[in-house]
Amino acid sequence: MKYLIYVIAAFMLASCSSDSFPTNKWYGKHLTVVEMTGTPVQTSGSTSDAHLIFNSENGVINGSGGCNRIFGQYALDRKNAIRFSEIGATKMACQNMDFENRFLDLLDQVRYYEFKDNMMLLKNGSKDVILKLQ
Repeated sequence: MKYLIYVIAAFMLASCSSDSFPTNKWYGKHLTVVEMTGTPVQTSGSTSDAHLIFNSENGVINGSGGCNRIFGQYALDRKNAIRFSEIGATKMACQNMDFENRFLDLLDQVRYYEFKDNMMLLKNGSKDVILKLQ
């Protein structure tokens, strides 16, 4: 019985560890979009590339869609579940608005995340990777 209590306690502590919500892996990092729905995205290595920056202290994201500034909120529900909300963007007219609009649409579809090979994989409700950030 004593052994069972230790096992249950260890399991509970592990499920509440910071590894369940790896904010240290994404907090303040400039994560550039490198792939959308399986198609590689051309990047320039500059801050004008489409990207997200997560602020884990208040659940806010900032970034760029490639032209316009992006802002909004995110919430972690359970292990590897994430939802973006109140996503907005500035309204400058840009050459590649189709790309930026697609990026915003995909953010709305994100339900899960995973870190793999130094990339953040954002997945839809079917757990298909729809965005890769690096």
